[in-house]
Amino acid sequence: MSRVLLLDLDHTLYPSTVPTQTAVDAKITEYIRVHLNLPPNEADALRRDFCERYGTTLKGLEIAHGVDRERYCDFIQDLEDTLMPPPDPRMREWLSKTVMRLPTYLFTNARRDWADRCLLTMGLSDFHPDVRANEPSVGSLHGILDIGFMEWYGKPNAAAFIKAGNYIRNQHGDARLIFADDRLDNLDQAKAHGWTTVWVRPHDALSEAGSSHVTIDSLLELDVESIP
Repeated sequence: MSRVLLLDLDHTLYPSTVPTQTAVDAKITEYIRVHLNLPPNEADALRRDFCERYGTTLKGLEIAHGVDRERYCDFIQDLEDTLMPPPDPRMREWLSKTVMRLPTYLFTNARRDWADRCLLTMGLSDFHPDVRANEPSVGSLHGILDIGFMEWYGKPNAAAFIKAGNYIRNQHGDARLIFADDRLDNLDQAKAHGWTTVWVRPHDALSEAGSSHVTIDSLLELDVESIP
């Protein structure tokens, strides 16, 4: 059976020690504070609550307050370049080997342009799937499955995994799906759909994955050939 690798982006392709996601979370809290006229502490609590209940804060805001998803994404993604993931030569080396071994996709709750920008600032833009479209022999990502691809039902919603799984199998046949992510709720959902799961443990993780998932501290540790 062939294998396909799906990688989360934030805190997986780049590590949790990078401040990018913390900056995005602060922007989300600011969006809630301004648009719902809440004190900062209540806005941050609502951000966390919606994320826990709906998988993404955006989905909670859409359901409860009818926010415009595109304007929301425009706002939270508007970060200074200094807050973006920096160039990562070691990740570049790892990715160059991995994409030549098996089809590899980004599977992210972010919008496509955020993934594009992260690849650019990390020095990985030549792994963009558009490169593959123009030069099929070049080792690159096969695709980016973003929040729009998932029809805005982000991980860990079951609909996101059904959509991704159907797409991958349409492209690659009855393939074994290997999925790496930093969030256990996403991995639990993937496991329920029969995927092989890899937990990229955040540096400040307070919980353990037990035996349910392969556990690593950095994506750089992942050897796809050794996954049972």
